[in-house]
Parts: sequence; C-alpha cells; structure tokens
Amino acid sequence: MERTSRNTLKNLLIVIGLSMACVGLGVLLSAKLHWTAPSNAEEAVQSMTSQPTAIPAIVGGRSPFVAVADRVKPTVVNIVTERKVGGTEMWDPFHMFEDSPFWEFFHRDQIDPKKRQKPRSFRVPSSGSGIIISRDGYILTNNHMVEDAAELTVKLSDGSEHKAEVIGADPETDVAVIRIDAEFDASQVAVLGNSDDIQIGDWAIAIGNPLGLDWTVTVGVISAKGRTNLPIQGGGPSYQDFIQTDASINFGNSGGPLCNIRGEVIGMNTAINPSGQGIGFAIPVNLATKVVEQLKSSGRVSRGYLGMLPRELTPELKEATGVSKSTKGVFVERVDPGTPAKEGGLKDGDIVIEVDGNPIDDVTQFRMDIADHPPNSKVSLKVIRDGKDRLLNFTLADRAEFASRLGLNIPGAEEPEPEPWLGIRVEELTPTKAQAMNLESATGVLISDVDPDGPTRNKLRAGDVIIKIDKMDVTDMDDYVKAVGKLEGRKQAILFRLIRNGVKTFEAVEPE
Repeated sequence: MERTSRNTLKNLLIVIGLSMACVGLGVLLSAKLHWTAPSNAEEAVQSMTSQPTAIPAIVGGRSPFVAVADRVKPTVVNIVTERKVGGTEMWDPFHMFEDSPFWEFFHRDQIDPKKRQKPRSFRVPSSGSGIIISRDGYILTNNHMVEDAAELTVKLSDGSEHKAEVIGADPETDVAVIRIDAEFDASQVAVLGNSDDIQIGDWAIAIGNPLGLDWTVTVGVISAKGRTNLPIQGGGPSYQDFIQTDASINFGNSGGPLCNIRGEVIGMNTAINPSGQGIGFAIPVNLATKVVEQLKSSGRVSRGYLGMLPRELTPELKEATGVSKSTKGVFVERVDPGTPAKEGGLKDGDIVIEVDGNPIDDVTQFRMDIADHPPNSKVSLKVIRDGKDRLLNFTLADRAEFASRLGLNIPGAEEPEPEPWLGIRVEELTPTKAQAMNLESATGVLISDVDPDGPTRNKLRAGDVIIKIDKMDVTDMDDYVKAVGKLEGRKQAILFRLIRNGVKTFEAVEPE
C-alpha cells in the first residue's frame, strides 16, 4: 500500500515536470521566432493566408464603411415627385343612398349637365434617390422615378431643395437623367467604378432614402451577377442585366448608388423582389453610363434593330439540329418579313454563335449585343446552318422607329389611342403608374376619363383599372381592343371586373 502511494506520487511529479518543460520550450520558440498576437482583424487574416487580404485596415477602431459613407453621402440626392394619374370622382358619403328619394337633392349638380363637374385628376406623391454625376447639375436616377412626373424636387445632403427637369429617360433600361440649376465641387460628384470588375462576394454598400428615411446606409455583398427576367413588382425593363445584392434595398432606394468598398459607384439600385426578402437588384453602372451619354446628347436612346426572335439553345435543340453539346449560341425561332434580318439572309432554324466575332452564350447577351449597335450600323453574324458555318452581314434599323411603323408594343414607340367606348377612355397601365397606385402588377388598362353623359356614368370611374370584360381577361391594351371588338353593338348588360382603390370589384353596365 505504501509502495503504491510512493509510485503514484513519483508519476505525478514526472507529468508536472514534462508539462513545465513543454511550456518553457514554447516560450523559447516564440522568442526565437519573434511571434506576437495579431493586433487587429486584418493581421489575423494575413496570418492565415499567403495572399494579401482585400479587407482594408480598420483605423482607430472605425469600420471601413465609415469612409465610404462620408465620401458617397454628398453625391446622393433625395428626389420627390408628384405624378398626375388620370381623373377620379370625389368620394361621396351619400353614395349608399343612391336609391333614396334624397339622392336627387344631394346630386342636383350631377343630374343637371350644365352644373355637372368634370372628373378631377389627382396627384400621387412618391420619393426616391439619385446620383450626382457631373459638376454642372446632371443627376442619374431611374426612369420609373420620373416617368409621368408633373413636378420633380431634388433635395441635397445640405438640406437645400431645387426644382429639376428631365433631360431624357429610357424605359427599356429604366435609366433617366435629370438636371438642376446648381454647381457642385468634386467632393459632391460620384466616382463611377467598373461594374465589369465586380466579383460575387465583394462588399456592396447601398445608400439612398428608403421608406422616406433620408441618407440611409446598408451593407451586404454582391450575391449574384447577370440576373435577367426578374418578376419585378409593377413590371420591369426590357433589358435586364442586374447585380443582385443582400444589402437592404427598399422602396425609396431606387436611383441611389450601390458602391464598392472604395466608394466607387458600381450600380444603381432599382428593384426589389417582394417574394424574396433581403434581395435587391441594381443596374450595372457600365450599362447605365452607355445610356446616359445618349440621353444627355439627344434626350433619347437609339438602338439597333435586327427583326428576329431568338430562343435559348437547349440540349434538345442541339440534338435535333445535330450540333455538338458544347455549342453555345441562340436558336433563330422566327425571322420577321421586311426587316434587316430578312434582307440579310437570316433564316428560321439558324443558330447564331457569334456577333462581330464575339461568342454568344445566351439570348440575353445576344439582345444586349444587338442593342449596343446604333441604327444604320453594320453587324456580322456567324451562324450554323445545315451543319456548316456561314457569315452574314446586316445593316441595322432603328428599334423605336421600326416598332412604331409596325405597331409593336415597345416603350417609346408611338401607339394609337383607342376610340372611346361606352363613354370611357383608357390608357396603358405602365409599371410606374401601377407602382404609384400600390398595385401588385401592371396588369390591365387604366380608365383615364369617363363621359358624364355616357352609359358608364355613375358606374365606372377615372382611376379604375379594368382587368376583365365579360369574362375576357384584359392584361394590356391589345386585350382591351380585342374585347371591345367582340362586344361592339351588344345590347345586354356587360360585366366589368375592376380594381378600384386597390380593391377588386364588379360593375354591370347597360349599353345605351
């Protein structure tokens, strides 16, 4: 028993001795290697990798975003708009007593045509953001911020306010340029970066006026690039190449800058996806600047027009056409008659693999490449036809002018206004108007005027949105015209499905 205790004590002393020896050896090694603990987060990252870190040094305990906010804030403006939306009847507290004998007393002015008031228009206020891009007062923002605006007021970071004019706008990219009568110094003008250089995972800093909260800074990362065909509330632009970020973007951020860690503008905040919380989208600054130059010089954007319908080159199409699985390009679904595509020899079933020698990956890239060419410019397409490569040459037309001539539904092209029917006039429900009216989408047509002597009086109102007529869906102006054509001359009552003040309702109208 005594021997066992003595052995246990001996073993314990050996373990303690070995432990002290290890500690001493560690101290000697650290002194020899001059090792010290990292003094901040940057040094800690550098100690774990042989590559220099991209995270800037934290100076004086401040985050690197402080410097970005200080640099960018003076370049961001708050834009307040007042938009005129059709006309509407004043709310009538006695409308519920329409069948009452007192109705005539309270509506004497409406019954007497000489005293009846015309439908009144109403103004919808909204606010957003903009980016100062030159010392002589030019400001970059979204088209949906200024479209149909009756008045624009720009508020600067110093609190001063200025009236603004629209220099030009492009609905197809949702880019606009406005100007105020002011001079800025270099510190108030944004530094534009290169959106082609951004990488997924890079820092992204959004600055703007979300939900009416002036000059708010939110931080995240670039979470994706090249987003297209987005289900944007109220509709979206034709040309989409969005930067996706998880930096918080809300209503009011539209038109404001998305910056990198150096304070350079890499995008313009534009859209949110209501079905995906925490995800926002920005127009790449390189795309925006191409549009800006044309808007500043002519007030409009001219794009090349080819006249064909491209389709994604799917694995099934590759197999059916006999091209290799690795082939990239777009499949020509249709060539329209009388267009540059037809005149240049493009045919249905061709596969376009290059534009001016540049490889084509998908439909989005192809459409962007063609649109980047000005009207009347020459463009060459390399196509695969019957298993052989061919080089075709084309002279592009003007997209807007060609659309107007053919009656195509392209923003910026003139469209004939439908004749009044049943005493109502309607207009296209644009994404801007839909957003201003808090509608989920730009589906339907907007009633702009109601004839006070027509059959729809006291039934339909200016400001109503027609989404269905007699069980026929009305999603746009084309649907409306078709429905009217089918119902022309009808004698029995017609049922309308409407959105009125944000609520769906029915109204039955008897033609006179």
